[in-house]
Amino acid sequence: MTTGETLFLERPAFWTENSDPEAWFRALQVLRDAPNNHAMTGTPRTVSERCLVGTIAWRGAAGLFGAYRRQGRMLLPGVGLMAQDDDGNWALSTDAADLLSRWERNPHDGLTTLATFLINESVWLRLLLLRLLAGDWTLENWAGARSSRAGLRAGRSLLLHGHAEVASWLQGQEQVIAARWLARSHCRRLAIDPGVFQRRSGKDDLSLAPLTAPLHLLESVGWLTRSGELALPPELTAELSGQTSPAQTLSALTVEHADVRGFVAAEITLRQLLSGYGVTPTEERFARWMDTLVDDAIQTGALELLSTEPGQARHGRGLHADPSRQLVRWVVHPEFNAAFERAWPSLAIERVPTR
Repeated sequence: MTTGETLFLERPAFWTENSDPEAWFRALQVLRDAPNNHAMTGTPRTVSERCLVGTIAWRGAAGLFGAYRRQGRMLLPGVGLMAQDDDGNWALSTDAADLLSRWERNPHDGLTTLATFLINESVWLRLLLLRLLAGDWTLENWAGARSSRAGLRAGRSLLLHGHAEVASWLQGQEQVIAARWLARSHCRRLAIDPGVFQRRSGKDDLSLAPLTAPLHLLESVGWLTRSGELALPPELTAELSGQTSPAQTLSALTVEHADVRGFVAAEITLRQLLSGYGVTPTEERFARWMDTLVDDAIQTGALELLSTEPGQARHGRGLHADPSRQLVRWVVHPEFNAAFERAWPSLAIERVPTR
């Protein structure tokens, strides 16, 4: 893999009927139950054309898929509910299986969980929400946009006060909107796929109109008003707006100290995280806290452990004092904040408010 590789975003893709997010759940059911494993190999389009004809249009199906390699480049067509293994086989991700199970038990719970998942994992939705929160962009006549066939249109229903040119859309936001995807794909940079701009006018052009669908979902779960004002839960707003939290601090430390392959020294990175809260514990207390935190975070999915490797003495103890797991490549999820709080008592040290 080339050092400093770029992750290329394909055009935004969600369910094509704005008011029908359950189209994705129906598609996931079909993909879960696909009887022929061979049908689950190839590009996202190939898999969709084999399995999803009559269930969901290709434009909607594309958004289900995570990062994959094609012709020497890493592409990201969607949100990763379908994940590809090292052999090129696609299958429902752990998050997709959980979402589908929740929706089958309780549709409303499934939709709320999907809304949370998209805010955390959709690079395009995160970009839109961040620009809205920052005041760079504004929704205009959202009620009209959501009910029209045209949907969200830049310059009309979405006013671009700042960062109006496509070339500046991602400017300064790459790590905030895509840190987890950059870690998963082992890429350093994020860019919009140039192929999107090379298509003939009117033929699948780059457009923000597909983002009408997830905004419609946010409204349906009460996180966007009919007049177009965001009403996200506080924890999601904090995560999006860059307010410092343990999860964001660990993500930033990981990006800052990762080697060219994306690995960091687990102990050193976690010590730096802890020092930001005014704590320098004894070796025994630190080891207890580190093991408690890592156990909880991995079991709850707050830390997505991609791979581990042995290091050197200078890299400190590995996960659970295992010298073969001194270096880690991980993805930090917002749920890490709760795991951090639960692990704190193991330090037996009073919390010092520093942030």
